[in-house]
Amino acid sequence: KALKEAKKVEGPVLLHVMTTKGKGYEPAETAPDKFHGIGPFDIESGKVLAKKDGDTYTDVFGKVLCDEASRNPDIVAITAAMADGTGLARFKKHYPNRFFDVGIAEEHGVTFAAGLAAGGLKPVFASFLQRGYDQLIHDVALQNLPVVFGVDRAGLVGSDGETHQGIFDLSFLSNIPNMTVMSPKNKWELADMLRFALQMNSPVAIRYPRGKAYDGYEGCRERISYGKSEWIFEGKEIAILSVGHMFEEAVKTRDKLIEQGYEPTLINMRFIKPIDEAMIEKVCQTHKLIAVIEENVQTGACGERVSEYVMRKMLPSHVLTLALPDDYIEHGSVDVLRKMTGIDSESMSEKIIETYKEL
Repeated sequence: KALKEAKKVEGPVLLHVMTTKGKGYEPAETAPDKFHGIGPFDIESGKVLAKKDGDTYTDVFGKVLCDEASRNPDIVAITAAMADGTGLARFKKHYPNRFFDVGIAEEHGVTFAAGLAAGGLKPVFASFLQRGYDQLIHDVALQNLPVVFGVDRAGLVGSDGETHQGIFDLSFLSNIPNMTVMSPKNKWELADMLRFALQMNSPVAIRYPRGKAYDGYEGCRERISYGKSEWIFEGKEIAILSVGHMFEEAVKTRDKLIEQGYEPTLINMRFIKPIDEAMIEKVCQTHKLIAVIEENVQTGACGERVSEYVMRKMLPSHVLTLALPDDYIEHGSVDVLRKMTGIDSESMSEKIIETYKEL
């Protein structure tokens, strides 16, 4: 009836429609957050069929934030209609008076976080961050306010689809003055980075992906030092610089190179902004090729920043950026999309060897 009435009006019409997420399917109506990015499930009961195997990065983020909030009453959490999806449901349950859901209004969420920080609190905002880019610049970074951003769903997101691929954030965050950008190699490092970020007095973004958290290399847990990378293996001639959650793929790439008779160095970048310039200087003294592995578009990302530094300082090494193409990436599983775009371990090891032989 409302649509028919609207058609009769000459000129602009504003039709306010009240919706119910999951309308018509009871399990989705009662648990809309769970069905936001659902995997295989039983239609009759609504029960998710996929078995959960270990913590996700989102789980780790939520647990550590609650742990820190128990010791610091100034910590508050903000999300944009994604309490479950960003791991903040636990925080909401334990600290309801310190949790704020701004609805699907990421721009307001960022500005709200800026206001809380200016008032002396320690806000943590976890959501789909690219919608709040303007506010990141003007409301947070320009005033150098201590807001922590949990960049959830970074990199390829699989079932979330093309519109939610988090493949631009390293580029747009690295362009913002006063912003620190970090990315963990595994779940242990995410916990350490969040605790580190909560101690800083300037904006910090921590980038981590959707899905199961890598729990390998627990023993490599060197204390985080601002702007410093972490040397995992020291080899020769070829250096692999791994960015964040691509570490597992970087390890596989290194293993394939070892099978071919090479002895590559493996470095965990940790910081995308600022990059570890001292590390780059050291690597260039003994390595002909530096391969930067990341799940972000090539333009403006870590590999481009490393390459720019090497060229500006006229250092002798060649830089190979192994990243996603500067394009939108279609819906699909992460493994399939990595293979398609050439950032799986097999494709990357072949490209590294091919490039090294040409030097």
